[in-house]
Amino acid sequence: MLSNDAKAMINYVNEILNNKKLNHETPKIAESDADFMELDHSIRTIRDIAAAASNGDVFHNIQGSGFVLDSFKMFQKTFKLSNKEVLGNIVRSKKIIVKGKKLRPHGNHELITVKKKAKTIVESEERYRFMTDNACDIIATMDLSGNFTYISPSVEKITGYSQEEVLRNYRELGYFLPGVQKEMDRRREIIKEMIQNGEHFDPVNFEQRQVRKDGENIYTDTVVSGIYDDENKFIELLTVTRDITEKVKKRREIKRISETDKLTQLYNRVKLDNALENELNLAKEKALNFSLIMIDIDEFKEINDCFGHMAGDEVLVALSSLFKTCIRSTDIIGRWGGEEFLVILPDTNEHDAIELAEKIRRQVNEILFLNHEHITVSLGVSVYNQDITVDSVIYRADQALYRAKNNGRNQVQVL
Repeated sequence: MLSNDAKAMINYVNEILNNKKLNHETPKIAESDADFMELDHSIRTIRDIAAAASNGDVFHNIQGSGFVLDSFKMFQKTFKLSNKEVLGNIVRSKKIIVKGKKLRPHGNHELITVKKKAKTIVESEERYRFMTDNACDIIATMDLSGNFTYISPSVEKITGYSQEEVLRNYRELGYFLPGVQKEMDRRREIIKEMIQNGEHFDPVNFEQRQVRKDGENIYTDTVVSGIYDDENKFIELLTVTRDITEKVKKRREIKRISETDKLTQLYNRVKLDNALENELNLAKEKALNFSLIMIDIDEFKEINDCFGHMAGDEVLVALSSLFKTCIRSTDIIGRWGGEEFLVILPDTNEHDAIELAEKIRRQVNEILFLNHEHITVSLGVSVYNQDITVDSVIYRADQALYRAKNNGRNQVQVL
């Protein structure tokens, strides 16, 4: 049985914890005013901190004749557990201490974290999981050994592979292309080393080509970052992958348009200039040859004057198609300007360049254009010869073309 003083103390404590105004006389629950003030202050402090931490009421079921300081420790422990392990956890204390006096209560002292707080956390977790499971992007977590620990259902819509397939054996499936997988493993080792040294790593972003389960190529953009706990300790990797196939297609189309001559659909001057610079640098670095063929349509002005500019455009388009059938897959051809065309021949010597130029000239002679008219072309060839700049190689091709036209047209000259 509890003494009247013990009951009074319990009621007093509960009233303070429940933030009630005391309308009755303060019970005598301490031996001196100083003891009472200390106890009263402790109880009120516990109430204030507990209420702030839980955002709700804290309920106590006390069967004994004492209370206080250990209760807050129990609350802290329970609250910590509720965030990390078990929500709504109940901590039972077999001992209650007041002023150093150990009491043996008839029952258990139960400290229950607020149901409202627990419900909020559960709902929050469920909400985040709902958002993850229904995201359009592929959201995944991975450990530092390279194993997926979670991947969202959207992976099946984007890649054709189910969650189970990817989680179980994504490497065997070829989920990532070999080159991409190798690079990812390399980066993960770097991240692993940084984490072991207590360092944080900046998010990593990369684009890649992936092959769907049905064999279709897709393009994705992935951001890799780290997940850390409240103590700033690394937990695992977080990856967010977005399907950017349409974006890549549009980007490539924009690039193609920017590099393409609108009329002939060959490369334009801008693309040719860039290709020439690349070829020159490659020739210098690896001691390789490359050749140029400059092509000019003979008497093209007369074609425009006799048949009109629309007919002249038709000739340009027809010849462009013919040129493409004559060159090799490694060669680059474009419209240099007006009725002039330029062919870049990587890793090609003078003999092979002349042979290809003659092939083009003969093919043009065999075709009838417009009103059953024959058209001819003149061609100038130059070969890289330790030239310092692209301009010097082009200049020699242009001079060779000029010589071909002055010598009677419909021929190939080399300089």
